[in-house]
Amino acid sequence: MLENEKANRVDNYSQKSDKVLIELNQISKHYPNTIALDNISFQIHKGEIFCLIGPNGAGKSTLVKLITGQFKQTNGKIRVKGKDPYSERKSLFGVFGLVPQEIALYNELTGYENLGFHARLYNMPKSEIISKIEKLLKIAGLFERRNDRVGTYSGGMKRRLQLIRALLHEPELLILDEPTLGVDVQTRSAIHEYILELAKQGMTILVTTNYMEEAERLAEKIVILDTKIIEGPGRLREIQERVFPNTIFEFKSSHKNLTPEFYDRLLKEKLHGKILMEKSLSETHSFFQIMFESNNIEEIIEQFLGYTKSHNIHIEEFVFKKPTLEDIFLKLTGKEFRE
Repeated sequence: MLENEKANRVDNYSQKSDKVLIELNQISKHYPNTIALDNISFQIHKGEIFCLIGPNGAGKSTLVKLITGQFKQTNGKIRVKGKDPYSERKSLFGVFGLVPQEIALYNELTGYENLGFHARLYNMPKSEIISKIEKLLKIAGLFERRNDRVGTYSGGMKRRLQLIRALLHEPELLILDEPTLGVDVQTRSAIHEYILELAKQGMTILVTTNYMEEAERLAEKIVILDTKIIEGPGRLREIQERVFPNTIFEFKSSHKNLTPEFYDRLLKEKLHGKILMEKSLSETHSFFQIMFESNNIEEIIEQFLGYTKSHNIHIEEFVFKKPTLEDIFLKLTGKEFRE
């Protein structure tokens, strides 16, 4: 996304409603010998895109099931529009539009029949069903395949059909649990564009993902989750400035001549750097990610390249960058998202 588009979304965020749609207060979920969620608290306001990010097993899907009343929490309080989603689930039936992580469609039915079945479950007026289904099928690019059995659809087509099915009854809150898991780049981009368009229309959207680029593109507010809240909630820029205001430097180097002096005298003492990651790429090369306290990039480059040249250390593919969400997670937990 272009920088001016991101700036526009920041401006739009400042205009969001202060009405709280979802509130979690000290939520925990325990299983025998396992703590799935530990002391989770945050609010989701009407009209915002809220992203829960974290690695597999972080508790994202469990949290979705608690919010939608499929599970009951062990401790704490959840309110959706002021109601308990577990004990008052029936009264919240039409509030949610849920796109689960797993594909949950009837393969023996056509795309049109899948949507029609969903419409009848929500008691939609018969006079509206046909026009709404056809409109959404066209938006998803599935109109020409509407009479084909879903079992013949590609994975990306099924993901798009699940998305529009969740929108058929016009929910107040759209929940997307790993909405682009396993789809190609083109389908992911199309789904992102549609999500952003829904947000412009004022829909409240909760997204769980372990794709950092997805959260960076979509989120107005972010929580980094790994059983407990690691960081957030907050906007990406706020989290970056609070957690990681430093300069990030990445490079690839041959193992040859990487002596303790390189680590201690150059990186630590001279450049005041901290090694965030050192990963072996092959028998001859390693990848480094360094955080520097100084933001004087020219001085860092001059001293770094001067030292490595004089000590015959071969450096490849070096780059300075702003920290990503994955960098932030790695710094806070010492783990990579896809471990």
